[in-house]
Amino acid sequence: MNYILLLYLLSISAGAIETINQPKADKISTPSIHRLVSERLASQRYNESFNFINQAKDTIANVEGLSSFYQKLVALRAGQRHRVNVVQIGDSHIQPDIISREVRAGLQDFFGDAGRGLVFPYQVARTNGPLDISSSTSTRWLPSKISYQRAPSVSGISGFGLRKVHGQGLIKLSLKPDLQARQQSFDYIKLFVGQGSWNVRAIGNDVNTYTVNQSTSDGVETKEISLKDFATGFNISPLASAPSFFGASLEKRNNPGVLFHTIGVNGARYEQYNKEPLFWKQLPALNADLYILSMGTNEAFYNGMTEEIYINQVAEMVAKIQTIDPKASILITTTAESFKNGRSNPMIERLNLSLKFYCNKMGIPIWDLFDITGGSGSALAWLKNKLLQADKIHYQQKAYSMQGALLFDALAKGYNEFLSNPTGIPLPELATKTANR
Repeated sequence: MNYILLLYLLSISAGAIETINQPKADKISTPSIHRLVSERLASQRYNESFNFINQAKDTIANVEGLSSFYQKLVALRAGQRHRVNVVQIGDSHIQPDIISREVRAGLQDFFGDAGRGLVFPYQVARTNGPLDISSSTSTRWLPSKISYQRAPSVSGISGFGLRKVHGQGLIKLSLKPDLQARQQSFDYIKLFVGQGSWNVRAIGNDVNTYTVNQSTSDGVETKEISLKDFATGFNISPLASAPSFFGASLEKRNNPGVLFHTIGVNGARYEQYNKEPLFWKQLPALNADLYILSMGTNEAFYNGMTEEIYINQVAEMVAKIQTIDPKASILITTTAESFKNGRSNPMIERLNLSLKFYCNKMGIPIWDLFDITGGSGSALAWLKNKLLQADKIHYQQKAYSMQGALLFDALAKGYNEFLSNPTGIPLPELATKTANR
């Protein structure tokens, strides 16, 4: 048993777990350009009013762990960097891309739109997907996802996979307008496909057919296409006899800005992502500067789950990410309360407490959605306000949008604090050092 888990078990037996809120020190004055940027980003996306939502808690604990990410955003804003990449990994709360699209929209509105990011033909896989993605096929594909107990084939970067058993089959994928009703477009495609040749044609003014060949049998090598003009979608057809498709990143090649990738799978747990080799082989291609990890609901339903098992699974994913890029930032989110067997699921609170303890001990940034949305017993308030779906586990679209706006606001607050204190030195100590100069 590792040291962190030992500390956790000792403290929980003594009832010692608690969240410590340090008083905020006065902000150190910053250059006027930083104050201007801070004020512009301070406009909140969340504007609903429900008394069970605690906006005062809408902050990121251990936010200094995001300093590297915020510094990259500063460089992007200053024109010293072309791209900042964010990857959010989660379960069914993340798969519809409602939470993440609020964060994507907020970041791209301010720092620049570098493209739609990772997409997958969810309709072809016969599952729900983001509201701004439409897909269809000329024949049937065999779907797979990491949360299948006995998956018929491997799952890749999107947490899903599609495989044709026999013959060819065209897949069509199109983008719809974004949150601001603007038609989305791209001129660069990064493909995640299995072995064999593929023909790709853009939907738009580019009439060229692009042929790519995946020579590696494991599908690790990405295939990249620079289009002659902007497109709103693409058609892809395999020339191989048994092709596999795992997703595509749709980007704007020359546009500086934020690229935000959403990876969400219904029923997924940390453990299942950890066990999928191809997912981890393909994930480095997204070049993430920030990973947001958002799971816990399915773990709380899983028979035999304990706090120790849960933290071990979280720690394993953190270690895998740090192996990819030890300099990448990681933000972990707790899960909001939901029901089990007609009543609030107490395991959610237990797992969230253990997660906060782990993150605080390891200095990992954590956003506590559980506390922000009302904490223990709050699921009933969300249900009474018609913000929970009939299954009492998943939230309504409006509720997910609210949660996404709250997450963006917390990230924005952290960015503004970084501008006031970019050194990362605690503010009272920094004030003393400044006074003694």
